[in-house]
Amino acid sequence: MQASLDEQDYQVITNEVLRRIKECYNLVPKQDVQTDKWVGIKEFTSKLPVIKDKEWVRMFLLPLPVFKPWVINLNAGQGRPARVNLTKALPWIMSHQADINWNQSLPR
Repeated sequence: MQASLDEQDYQVITNEVLRRIKECYNLVPKQDVQTDKWVGIKEFTSKLPVIKDKEWVRMFLLPLPVFKPWVINLNAGQGRPARVNLTKALPWIMSHQADINWNQSLPR
């Protein structure tokens, strides 16, 4: 026996399959899942509310304890670029902007 299906039939079948899957599993739509964006120090520095050199950011901001889970390879040495979780670090900086001493000078 052969069945003839058109686009509307396929849509009905698809909707029924999706309904059954949603009943069995707690699914989260992809657009609701936020992935963290990791960037280099140079790009991270360009997003800051105050213009600072990347060496200033590397010395005064990124070593703060709050940044520990949001920074990788900070002191890893040459050939291993440091990466900053922009998704988590930037909102923290924006909400603590007044707490940061933006006038600190780099040592000579």
